Amino acid sequence: MPASRSQSAVLRTALLAVALVAAACNDDSPVAPVAPDAAEPLGVEATDGTPELLTAGSGARILFTSARTGGGDLYRIASNGTGLVRMTSFSGRDVTSVWSRDNQHIAFVRSRLDASNVAHQDIYLMNADGTGKHWARSLPSSFDITRPSWSKDGTRIVATVYIGGAGRLALMDVATGNMTYVNLAMGGPIGYGPDWDPTSQRIVYSGALGDTLHMINADGTGHKVILPQKHVSDAHFSPDGKRIAVGYVPPGESWDIGVKNLVDGTFKRLTWSGYLDFSPTWSGDGSKLAFVSNRSGKNQIFVMPSAGGTQVRITDNTVDENMPAWSH
Repeated sequence: MPASRSQSAVLRTALLAVALVAAACNDDSPVAPVAPDAAEPLGVEATDGTPELLTAGSGARILFTSARTGGGDLYRIASNGTGLVRMTSFSGRDVTSVWSRDNQHIAFVRSRLDASNVAHQDIYLMNADGTGKHWARSLPSSFDITRPSWSKDGTRIVATVYIGGAGRLALMDVATGNMTYVNLAMGGPIGYGPDWDPTSQRIVYSGALGDTLHMINADGTGHKVILPQKHVSDAHFSPDGKRIAVGYVPPGESWDIGVKNLVDGTFKRLTWSGYLDFSPTWSGDGSKLAFVSNRSGKNQIFVMPSAGGTQVRITDNTVDENMPAWSH
């Protein structure tokens, strides 16, 4: 006689647990322990901070990736478009940057060669003043690790780990670089682009096919779909944890920005440019959103009220500017 649904669930959970434990014992697994005394791999900049970087600006700032120097370096700018500061000068592209909750540290993603000389995306860390640049994990992985988001206390990062071309949510211990999967019981690839809420209790992310918006508790429980909308990405909690800004594709249209209200369940569309509007990020007080739009011919950074309204361009360049991240 076939097993009951609950018996099947228990069996799947047990089998998956065995599989992940076996994977964790494999040196190539992203959840394998990281050697604490490994030497720092190649990739540290020759200068670890400049007078300009250490003294420029205070208050709210927006990080973004720009191709203005030919590659893809991180820059910092005030929300009114002033005070531009270059943050990195590596070769390659530095992407998906994010501030820690206290604005003292920055995590972002860079390409890194593994033991077989194959490039993979990996998490890189630095202080907000540009000093202390280093890989989050002392040894490279044969998996892509991307889209970081900091916990409230700065001790953990949730990220997407790509295995077999699909993403799983994983938690990284910042002190050791060790990683564990968020949702052992669910099994399989579950999605992309996680963002932690201000309390570090919930995580929002795009579904496995990028077509739905999901939320799950940080301990792997309480999973639910909160937006059954085709093509959803770049979801971010508001500073009070009551709203989620997201890039999405309305039926028959291009990418736009919308906000899901978790209190009353409503969803509000904020852009109708007819171009690509995406990658929203909240201001520290929740009153504004920065986002990317290609309405000028190139991807540029814009700012608007988080309830909708006038949209102001704050970068004006002939190259693409992408992936803004507003300080808290």
